[in-house]
Amino acid sequence: MSVDNSRVRAIINDEIKKAKDNGNMCCGSVRQAWMNLKAWRDLVPAPGETPNSLDLEMAAAENYMFARTCVCTGFVNRLQMNSIALGYYTTKLFGINMPTSGNPQSEPDVGVLAWGGIGSEEGEADRLRCNPNINPPLWRPINEIMGKRVYGGSIGTQYASTPSGS
Repeated sequence: MSVDNSRVRAIINDEIKKAKDNGNMCCGSVRQAWMNLKAWRDLVPAPGETPNSLDLEMAAAENYMFARTCVCTGFVNRLQMNSIALGYYTTKLFGINMPTSGNPQSEPDVGVLAWGGIGSEEGEADRLRCNPNINPPLWRPINEIMGKRVYGGSIGTQYASTPSGS
């Protein structure tokens, strides 16, 4: 199964348009849109309902916005963001369960992975445009990016506390 790229771009555009600026910062509306999508995908489903986390187009849009926000703010560089996305995709391919919430994780999908790459590319263009004096670190520890220690267990996320941009 692959994502519908037209639907993903429509979700991205719609969510960014609806988002508040979140601190009047470079990429603030993208950051807020990502936080909104993450919260929606993390909602506990009603009994018998399919979890929002399994919607691949929404996963792709969230992946895009997370990557774009992290790179735009200089929290991580584009190479590291793409490496993290590829690593997470690979864990899914090998059946390593590392959901980012209490909901099940979506299936591995090259389209979802690709949207993360698009987000990091557009985030780099944003950083050069509106954050040109910010130099992202060569490599940031993964627990700083994902908001939780990663040794001895699975990766978890606390997205509200990651790339603040301040």
